[in-house]
Amino acid sequence: MKKFFIISLITSLVLFTALIKNSTKKIDDDIFATEEDLRILKKEFGDVKLEFDYLSSAEKILEF
Repeated sequence: MKKFFIISLITSLVLFTALIKNSTKKIDDDIFATEEDLRILKKEFGDVKLEFDYLSSAEKILEF
């Protein structure tokens, strides 16, 4: 009975560790995708801001 309890405990811990590892991998992939999207949006924002400053007035261009 004692061996059965130890084997079932080890098996459950291995399965629990595998589940945690898989969920952590999924979260890590989501974070990476979000960071990539954010990087692209920051670059686009910089381009749009520069275009807005250029089109808004010539005096602002001289300031920058």
